[in-house]
Amino acid sequence: MSRLTGSLTETKLLEYLEVIRVLFANSTDMMWVLFGDRFIWSNAESARQLGFDSPDSLVGLTPGDISPELQPGGISSYKRALEEIQSAIDLGHHRFEWFHQHTNGDLIPCEIILTAIPLVNDVALLAIGRNLSLVKEVEQRLKRSQFVDVLTGLPNRRALVRSLEAQLSEPSGPLSLVCIGLDQFKRINEEFGFRTGDKVLKLVARRLAGRVGEQGDLGRFHGDTFVVVLPGKTHAQALQWAEALLEFLCEPISLASFTLGLQCSLGVAHLKESEDARTLLQHAESAMFQAKRSSGPRLCCYSARLAAEQAQERNLVNEMRDALERKEFFLVYQPVFHLNSGLITGAEALLRWRHPLRGVLSPDAFIEQAEQSGQIVEMGRQVLEMACVQMRRWLDLGLPLKQMSINISVRQIENGDLVESMLDILERHRIPPECMEVEVTESMLLQQGKAMAAQLWKLRQAGVAIAIDDFGTGYSSFGRLKTLPVDRVKIDRSFVRELENDERNASIIQAIIALAHNLEMVVTAEGIETDYQYQFLRSQRCEAGQGYLISPPVAPVRFEHLVRQRWQKFSRSPVETD
Repeated sequence: MSRLTGSLTETKLLEYLEVIRVLFANSTDMMWVLFGDRFIWSNAESARQLGFDSPDSLVGLTPGDISPELQPGGISSYKRALEEIQSAIDLGHHRFEWFHQHTNGDLIPCEIILTAIPLVNDVALLAIGRNLSLVKEVEQRLKRSQFVDVLTGLPNRRALVRSLEAQLSEPSGPLSLVCIGLDQFKRINEEFGFRTGDKVLKLVARRLAGRVGEQGDLGRFHGDTFVVVLPGKTHAQALQWAEALLEFLCEPISLASFTLGLQCSLGVAHLKESEDARTLLQHAESAMFQAKRSSGPRLCCYSARLAAEQAQERNLVNEMRDALERKEFFLVYQPVFHLNSGLITGAEALLRWRHPLRGVLSPDAFIEQAEQSGQIVEMGRQVLEMACVQMRRWLDLGLPLKQMSINISVRQIENGDLVESMLDILERHRIPPECMEVEVTESMLLQQGKAMAAQLWKLRQAGVAIAIDDFGTGYSSFGRLKTLPVDRVKIDRSFVRELENDERNASIIQAIIALAHNLEMVVTAEGIETDYQYQFLRSQRCEAGQGYLISPPVAPVRFEHLVRQRWQKFSRSPVETD
């Protein structure tokens, strides 16, 4: 690359430097101007982040001088810098990732943006370096939590499946599974609150870990369900071990102010020839569910007879088909409130089934079968219809609500007509698209890839907002999120619940909020139950929240009352809401 060749070029370059100095004096990004392969100007932030005494200390150096000898992939920093510089000159603008090195030796991952500045007889480059350390740290934490249950610290379902698959790939003798479920755990949450429920889960996990020891592998399967993998035990030995475990687990649990009686149900499945990991886990869980329904001993072994009985339960699919025709499904609404003002500004619509024999059922009781059978598509259409009818009523009543949120499923995306169907229903009910928000889970994004992204972009272009639900549980990189039309990130309740007890969760939440804001996304925190959680999230500029601190999901009339009540209480001193 040629050097300065005339006074006009020098004058022009100095003019550019003066503009850059004024505009970017207080930038939080590192900035340099390169001429040839050397820095001729640097801002104060570059010196601070790289450990230099002043910006002038960087003048005259090359990118290779402030970088490790080699970049990822083994190419020398000096050689790669020349290649990236040439790309920027050829294209006019170039973006790439790079590792700089602090004077103390620490590596600093960065995103570098090079922009060509044309001069009379030459070209200079403006380089902007954005420190990605925080992004990489959060992504690593989320990646590590991919196989660990946040609440108990035990291996999660994914880790259990992986471990079991590894053991089955090289069978070395008998193997049994014991699935442990806590009875009426929902009642504990309802009567004593989710915080007490979480304490119970952690105490049970501790008990199990002490009992299992080196005899097997323990993990939290989901919710109030744990699994123990017992290698080397015959069916009879595993059954005897499970009976002793059941007696041990039913001992009362001592909490801070009271003692809680606990009941468990156990299911045992023994490995048979040609069974895979998921089938074995399913058999153990099926036996546990049967034990829960039993009026006798809370221990059940998987058998052919049990399989036949459970086949009858598949009638649930037929019952759901009838329920869709008879309109037995209905919605309850959980308020979404603005943390800064305290006002209720939206609602999340949550599905319930008024079963003629079993009473009111939550989605946990039927949603999996609905997904597998494909009935979730019609179910989702009915949800949208009901939500729009209700939103139209609230708008006509003058309730100051901004959005209604609904959840969509993988099958609705795969069906292919989600966008057209949704826009048609919105138009028929005279609902502005801006008043609707669809929530997709982080795991759905990972599974669906381009197919989902295409439909989400269509919805977003039509004005419908997009939210990522349960964020932090499926490990998405923020680099991927910025390629999707995401308006809102919903922090999973598991991080919020442990705020007071685990500083790591606070750090993850702080990082998620900061990075989401950097990507111009709004943040909602789920599961807010205490004033401490509320105030912490508010202090971190989290915009919105949901949780029992304000209200559980409620019927429409109760929801209307809550909205009016809080607007009367808090709207006397208006606060801008997002």
